[in-house]
Amino acid sequence: MPGIRALYLSLVAAVVLSASPVLGMYDTGSAVKQLGASNFERIVSKTSQPTFVKFYAPWCGHCKNLEPEYERAASKAQGVAKFYAVNCDEDKNRGLCAQYNVQGYPTLKVFTEKRTKRGSRRSVDYQGKRKAAAMAKFARSLLPNLSKKISSDELDSFVASGSLPKALLLTERTKASELWKGVSAHLDRKVKFAHIANPDQDTLESLGISELPAIAVFPTSGDASAFEIYSGESKYVPLVRFISNIASGKTPKGSVSHSQKPASRVASLSVDEIASQADLERLCVNHATSSSVPVLCIIGVVALEPEYEESRLEHAQAIGELELVLKNQKLSSVKKAANTHSEEEDEDDEVTGNTAADTEETGPPFRVAWVNALSESGLKIRSMFGLSDDLPSAVAVSPPKRAAAPYRGAFSGEELLAWAESCYQGHNMRRFSFELDIGNEHTEPVEAAHDEL
Repeated sequence: MPGIRALYLSLVAAVVLSASPVLGMYDTGSAVKQLGASNFERIVSKTSQPTFVKFYAPWCGHCKNLEPEYERAASKAQGVAKFYAVNCDEDKNRGLCAQYNVQGYPTLKVFTEKRTKRGSRRSVDYQGKRKAAAMAKFARSLLPNLSKKISSDELDSFVASGSLPKALLLTERTKASELWKGVSAHLDRKVKFAHIANPDQDTLESLGISELPAIAVFPTSGDASAFEIYSGESKYVPLVRFISNIASGKTPKGSVSHSQKPASRVASLSVDEIASQADLERLCVNHATSSSVPVLCIIGVVALEPEYEESRLEHAQAIGELELVLKNQKLSSVKKAANTHSEEEDEDDEVTGNTAADTEETGPPFRVAWVNALSESGLKIRSMFGLSDDLPSAVAVSPPKRAAAPYRGAFSGEELLAWAESCYQGHNMRRFSFELDIGNEHTEPVEAAHDEL
């Protein structure tokens, strides 16, 4: 019987592995994230932090030997650099590995802040020692300083320059710290950064600052009178979250606001988590019994591993995009478009749009929520609606009409909003016959310490 037992155990292991949402040398709890051909360019291009990519094959002995050192390097360099891995043995990734001229395993490439005319990042081959300390040190040596040093007199012109939101560090140091460099590289092309060394008293008073270091974020280009002062810890994760939220138009808790602009009614709502069946029913299903639940629910499917800084940051950015959708719902335009949409169903089973009466009855046109893509609930939602493995993703669900539409496109607030409003009008929505039944899994986020400003 031992042989039968061994066969049984091997079959169970095979089933478990085949059901895993992440395939490759590094699992979902690793500081190293797996990439593939479908998301490589998008993920690598969205940051300017030094980015290590390990191209490997799972059968390669040298790759297996490098695994623990590479993972330790990723942990050492969190907040300064990104570490990813690509399995070149998968058919879907072979073209990507050929594109980067991978001829042996493992091949280590480092993507710098330098870019091509098309916006893709340039890479160099890593030729140093394959030890954690050496790789982390090399990554730190490539960390760019994207924060412009300005004087107190240049503050107004800095805020007025370009169209991006601005983040300003006021400090007694003459040079930007590694922490500030890491934050600015992470949010490059989304926020413009600067620092003032030893600001004058007039500048401090105009910003209401009494102690240094201090951080002010100006969400609107050209408006130096509207800003938020950061009042949290000088740590990487909360800093990136704060600046991302301000840049996307949200005022985080604990910040000191100097903006006189009134908050909109829609912006006061929140992007709630669907962590259980009860949450799903409360937020999306019980339209017939609750006037606060809209007829369309936008569910963002976002990965969150709270024990890892990288995951928490990516999660915060995705939630920021969803909050833009929630904040910028256009009630009047949706009403008008809904009124003009046909009440009849098309032959291809496309669902008709909602009426003005629907909108008036429920308030905002749709609710926006999120589910952890790696939880049991998230996996069930991904399976129900046939969502791709490219995260983050989203699905629009109308339980009263029993219709849904998966989102396909870049995960940006502007594009998500256009898609959501189109779904509200009935476009691309398709009928489903299954029950909305999910599992229950929830974890609380854990903060990690990092470098000081």
